[in-house]
Amino acid sequence: MKLSIIIPYYKTYELTKRLLEVLKPQLNEETEVLIVNNSDGTNFNDNHIKTLYCESNGTASRPRNVGLDNAKGEYIVFIDSDDLVSKDYIEKILNKIDSSNFSYCFFSWQFLNCKHKIIIEDYPPQWNCSVWNCIYKRETIGDNRFNETMRIAEDYDFNVRVRKGKKANIEQVLYFYNDSRKGSIMNG
Repeated sequence: MKLSIIIPYYKTYELTKRLLEVLKPQLNEETEVLIVNNSDGTNFNDNHIKTLYCESNGTASRPRNVGLDNAKGEYIVFIDSDDLVSKDYIEKILNKIDSSNFSYCFFSWQFLNCKHKIIIEDYPPQWNCSVWNCIYKRETIGDNRFNETMRIAEDYDFNVRVRKGKKANIEQVLYFYNDSRKGSIMNG
């Protein structure tokens, strides 16, 4: 397995369904999607998609950790369940994995509603410490996990510990951040 996609899910059924409509056609035997549900009994199981469950603690850290503990891929990416990805998200990531040896790799992203693009030529802006704009080599993550006591900045804490070694970049926009959803951890 080359790539594991970890999606923490919390009461975003319609948005997650929309995300999966984009992801499903891209999935193949080299990829798996782990949706870690910590809100209800919703099941998204399908070819290459597995639903896991965990108790909610009000953060994305616990489901991300459950995903990491169950992932089989040599590389790991994270997608928030209310966001979207490009129609060639997996293809671009697998091509980068095949053509470059890296410990972590940034890719560009865009705000979904205002269409503002963040093109990553080297490093993301300092204010963006998210895990969803990066491909991580599993070996680089090792035994590191997200701090489950942190409600915000858990991404930053995780990244300080795992973004080490050889860096790479994909300048194309692969991720679309939903900057307007009420009820998200960031928007209250």
